[in-house]
Amino acid sequence: MRTKRKFFWKSIFFKLVCSFILFAIAIVITFTLCLVLEAVFIGGGDLIGWNPTAVIDENGHVINAEIIENLGGWIEELDEDYNILQVYGDKKTPQQRYTTDELLKLTAMYSDSDYAIFYVAPENTERRFLCVYGKDVMQVNATLILDNISSHGQPDFFLMFIPLSIAEIILISLYHKRTIKRPLDKIILGMESLRSGDYDMRIDIKTEAEFDEIVKTFNVMADRLEAEKTERERLTKNKNRILLELSHDIRTPIATIKSCANALEAGLVPEERIQGYYHTIDMKANRVRALSDDMFTMLKMDDPNYTLNLENANMCEYLRRLCAEYYNEVSEAGFEFVIDIPEKEIFSEIDINLFSRVVGNLLTNAIKYNDTGSIICVRFTASDQLTLEIADDGQPIDSTLAAEIFNAFSRGDKARKTNGGTGLGLAISKMIVEKHGGKIGYFRDGDENVFRVELDSDFVNNMDIISS
Repeated sequence: MRTKRKFFWKSIFFKLVCSFILFAIAIVITFTLCLVLEAVFIGGGDLIGWNPTAVIDENGHVINAEIIENLGGWIEELDEDYNILQVYGDKKTPQQRYTTDELLKLTAMYSDSDYAIFYVAPENTERRFLCVYGKDVMQVNATLILDNISSHGQPDFFLMFIPLSIAEIILISLYHKRTIKRPLDKIILGMESLRSGDYDMRIDIKTEAEFDEIVKTFNVMADRLEAEKTERERLTKNKNRILLELSHDIRTPIATIKSCANALEAGLVPEERIQGYYHTIDMKANRVRALSDDMFTMLKMDDPNYTLNLENANMCEYLRRLCAEYYNEVSEAGFEFVIDIPEKEIFSEIDINLFSRVVGNLLTNAIKYNDTGSIICVRFTASDQLTLEIADDGQPIDSTLAAEIFNAFSRGDKARKTNGGTGLGLAISKMIVEKHGGKIGYFRDGDENVFRVELDSDFVNNMDIISS
């Protein structure tokens, strides 16, 4: 009960009622104050200006004549035959005498005259006066006096004004409360759904512009939360698959190492084959180390707080040096190594160690998987962006594999068989390139398999090209 009472005092309905009441009170006070100020101004600082005949006192003396003069009127004193004896102010009519009929017509409530004329005959004197006002400042209307109605057994309708006004305020407040509360209830319901994990929730209501913006913002937020949830699920699924693949790939070399070690320890290996067993142990240990190194690199790249060690490198010189390191490996594999790098200085900020791994992975893949071709090519260009292409003339990659070639543990297909890689090379390369703000992709161009690396404009803007 206390909670409901507390909610009522803080509710929109209660605040609307209070606002309307305060608004009505403020309007009445302001209107009354304006009337008082107007009366004071007209009366020269005296509220007597409220009564048009109060410029004549009960003894027949003219008082505060400046009030009627300020309004452009005047006072005429009459004798018993209605002749004008004296004028107070600036008389604007030529008439100097009135008949009884003329006075009756001039002082009538709805007279055709241009002036509002009041006949004054003070009780304590036989003097008679006419107070003349222009109808542009004074208008005479019939007034119903309500004070005596209730005394005659009739209802006092004036006293009903207050309860009727309060009822009107309450009805208007209820209407506005309903108008405001309905969209609020739907917004609250949507928030509760989001909090409970229902990211499919969307709000669809027709309402005022202010609430419409809130609804649009809510739906945009819900879209983003749903997209983030989908992305988290995808990443979790990928990580689980990677861990499963990793455990499978590590289990095989470890089992081989354990078998060889047990055989050597038990003396079951002939003397002439001992070195071969040691070589197998070393080879499998290197594979476990390569897998663990690749996984460490992937986890490092996946950390949003990881920062690159950027250096302003001359890309042409840097790539030529890398190609030189792989030249013998390419030649010994029986391929022609074609290098197309401009003879000029092109500077860009890169993490040299990580980017070298990208180039190395792409060249190593070209050597391993090019079973039918004879050429491996490295091309580098710079215009609005830096573009590095590593291509080979081998058999095309199957379209199914090409769609997921940059996913972890994607290794070979029927046409391009694996030679024992970890399956993480291209996935790591993609993560490194994206850390640099760029993108990497594969496409088939004629007789070539092309892996293209493009650095994003943020890095290209830091690029300085100097012609040689």
